Amino acid sequence: MFEKKKVWLGVGSVLATTVAASQVTAAPLTQPGAAPSMFMAAPMAEGEMAAPEIDLNTNDTAFLAQLGFIRGHLWVGMKLYEQGHIEMAKTHMKHPGDELYSGLTEAFEARGLPGFAEPLNTLAESVINDKNEGTVMSNYKALLDSISANEPIADMSAKDVILSVSSMLMVAADEYAIGIQNGEITNVHEYQDAMGFKEIALERLNRINDKEAEKAEEAISETRKVISNLENLWPTTTPEGEFEGDPSKIYGAASRIELEARSI
Repeated sequence: MFEKKKVWLGVGSVLATTVAASQVTAAPLTQPGAAPSMFMAAPMAEGEMAAPEIDLNTNDTAFLAQLGFIRGHLWVGMKLYEQGHIEMAKTHMKHPGDELYSGLTEAFEARGLPGFAEPLNTLAESVINDKNEGTVMSNYKALLDSISANEPIADMSAKDVILSVSSMLMVAADEYAIGIQNGEITNVHEYQDAMGFKEIALERLNRINDKEAEKAEEAISETRKVISNLENLWPTTTPEGEFEGDPSKIYGAASRIELEARSI
């Protein structure tokens, strides 16, 4: 199974492009076309933490994206759980704590936040140990509340939230490209991760505060359209065998959304 050791250097590469992107005029998000070369050339590298230039203690955009990856794992894990794919669900419940949460502990402390290690572990244990559905769902709700208490999204500008959305989609594209190769499903777990990241990226738009949402109404609407147009890339949570999927569409969506954010 391909681990998420690559995730944060990928996000660092995306965020590092924003200075260059600010020099580019944003095209309409619904306009077709491939991602600008500055995005397609962003290098991926192995590493469990953010690239050195990304400080999770102070960078709300990167911090929100990291929390979004945790939410994405949990979202797809619970979707699989609800559909009866319990063994698959267990793998997604385990990964947020093993791969992502440990990299946030310093940031929680620096920001004066409580974190959510206990409810994260409680949910994982309840799924892995086959607790009853009522217990699992109750634990999931408690965990989501705990994550929300640590997120800076209510105080963030629409621009920064949308930049975080772009970062999430760029990593989703990387995951999707691992999951689908040469017209076949090669790693269903990575395909599922990409699905979860996409869903959370879309959900983020609903949580932009009212003042910022009004100011950036057009950008938010266009961003929502672009993400919604990716839906057909995930027709099911559990594909098998031959599968026509195109990660370049996700890369393109990520880049167009980043440019739109820069236009606010």
